Amino acid sequence: MTRLVRALRVKTAGVLGALLVCLSSVSLAAGQAGPSAKPLMAEEVFKNVQVLKGVPADEFMGAMGFFSNALSADCSHCHIGAGGGGWAKYAEDNGPKQTARRMVVMMNAINRTYFAGRRVVTCVSCHNGVNRPKTSMSMATVYGTAPTDEPDEILKQAPGSPSTAQVLDKYLQALGGTERLAKLTSFVAKGTYIGYGDAEKRPVEIFAKAPGQRTTIIHSLSGDVTMVYDGRLGWAAAPETDSPIPLRVLTGGELEGA
Repeated sequence: MTRLVRALRVKTAGVLGALLVCLSSVSLAAGQAGPSAKPLMAEEVFKNVQVLKGVPADEFMGAMGFFSNALSADCSHCHIGAGGGGWAKYAEDNGPKQTARRMVVMMNAINRTYFAGRRVVTCVSCHNGVNRPKTSMSMATVYGTAPTDEPDEILKQAPGSPSTAQVLDKYLQALGGTERLAKLTSFVAKGTYIGYGDAEKRPVEIFAKAPGQRTTIIHSLSGDVTMVYDGRLGWAAAPETDSPIPLRVLTGGELEGA
């Protein structure tokens, strides 16, 4: 994602009222998403799910994104339907998909046996952005300059350096101070968005209102992709050509990240 927001401006109460209507409409349309509603599991939505059963459908989609990121691959690496033929063909088996299932079983076994079930070993542990894990160390790495830091190492704050609170306060003061910012309870932003696999930037609009209400609309070529969070619950809607689940109710990590 590059420069999601390029312009920020506060709008009138009329626009904010429209935002609230939008949020309310989505809430009613997805009424089954109440706190007591049970989210649909992956095997209830998708065909031929063998290993990732018992995972909410929206988190299942997030897992697909994690696989893609870990291997620097797109959907077509494992799914036949990505080359055409519709979502039904995505369920068909092939070699890469069967390998992915074995890898998930292997990682779960390692984490369960050696790390008390904690998610320590993941796809990234070995693949780290490549399709085939590297089994030989590069001589340039062995005899070259040692890296300055490790990706998973948490660095301690340098003595005498400003604290996080001091750095944040500096920016708050530059914007007029906390009292002035406390009066800013809503905003509307417009800009451009580029997602994973996108070739071009697309227009995006963000409508936000305290406390925690937000609607994001990405205007794609096939239609609008909309994400809504009302402070408690979240939804994501997309054209059927872009998503196998046109309307997703967010749960778990997907909801926490909303």
